[in-house]
Amino acid sequence: MKQLFLTSASDFVIEDIVKKLPSELVGANLAFINTASEVEEGNHWWVKAEKDGLLKVGFSVDEFSITGMSKEEIEKKLKNNQIIYFCGGNTFYLLDQVIKTGCDQVIRDSLESGVIYVGSSAGSMIVGKRIDLVSTIDDPTKASELKSTGLEIVDFAILPHWGSNEFKEGYSSGFENMYTEALRIVPITNQQYLWVRDDRVDFIQI
Repeated sequence: MKQLFLTSASDFVIEDIVKKLPSELVGANLAFINTASEVEEGNHWWVKAEKDGLLKVGFSVDEFSITGMSKEEIEKKLKNNQIIYFCGGNTFYLLDQVIKTGCDQVIRDSLESGVIYVGSSAGSMIVGKRIDLVSTIDDPTKASELKSTGLEIVDFAILPHWGSNEFKEGYSSGFENMYTEALRIVPITNQQYLWVRDDRVDFIQI
C-alpha cells in the first residue's frame, strides 16, 4: 500500500503521525533528506526543529542531502530505511534535485515496496500536481532549469503553512497564481496533515 504523511511542519504533528504507524515502525530507521534547505539563508532552524521532533518520538535519523548523488547512490543510502522524510526549504530547488538525481523514481519504487513517505512543507508539495502556486513564497530562480511542476504522486496541489502570519503576505500577493480551475488545491495549517493510503486521503486536524 502506498502511504504518505504530508505536513506543513512535521514537528507540530509528528506525535499524532506516530500513532498511525504500525508498531514495528515506531523507532524505525528514517532517512532525513535536507536538500530543500541548502539554498535558504539563515540558520535553518526549522530543519533542527523537525529533526529534533523525529528524534523525540524515537526514530533513528540519518540526515543527508541528495544533491550530487546518483540514482544508484540514493538507492544504496535508502536501502535500510523504512521511512523517507523530506524537510522544508525551497520547493523549486528540491524538485529540481529530486528529478536530476533520479530520486523521483526511487521515491516511486520505494512507495510501491512499502516504504513510508513523510513530507514537511516543500517535501509535501513536490509530490503534488503543481508547486508553482507558491512562486511568491519560494524563489523559482533557485532552479532555473526545472522542467516539472510536480511529481503527481497525489492528484492535488498542497499549500502548506496556511493561516500562518509568516506566509500571509506571500500567499496574498500570489493569489492570482492560485486562482485556477480544474485543479484540486488543499491548504493545510501547521496543525494539520494529510494521510494518504493509495487513493484514500484523510485530512487530520490536531
